[in-house]
Amino acid sequence: MGNHEIYAEAEKYTEREAAKRGIRFLRNEAVQLHFGDAALNLAGVDYQRKVRPYLQGAEGLVAPDALNILLSHNPDVFPVAEQKGFDLTVSGHTHGGQVTVEMLNPLLNPARYFTPYVYGLYERGKSKLWVTSGIGTIGIPARLGAPAEVVLLKLCAISS
Repeated sequence: MGNHEIYAEAEKYTEREAAKRGIRFLRNEAVQLHFGDAALNLAGVDYQRKVRPYLQGAEGLVAPDALNILLSHNPDVFPVAEQKGFDLTVSGHTHGGQVTVEMLNPLLNPARYFTPYVYGLYERGKSKLWVTSGIGTIGIPARLGAPAEVVLLKLCAISS
């Protein structure tokens, strides 16, 4: 769940309505998918607030001998996710800045005042973070310089 589901106290409603449509939320849980000899461990956590340490207990969601992917609404968890052993974190939350004119000046993106992880790919050690701008808005129902998107991430084995 994201911050707005939590603030609106709509978590149960959102989960119930999504389930009717075949959508399952990973709420502090993980599932393993197997592809031949390879294992993909997909873990999800609810929105992580800054008032508490990030990802408490999430080390229990990491599977040895699997590619570990964390789904976290808030990209600020990335340094902790890397420490806990997640190979990839996929986040949103920032809307890519929503209204930005970074082509003129990188500081003209409001999301940069709140997080260093605004949009795109970031790396830390062997771990990676992908932040999508998503499809929603907050405040004003408009976007400028941060188009809405649905992302398809293609995971490929690396040959050694």
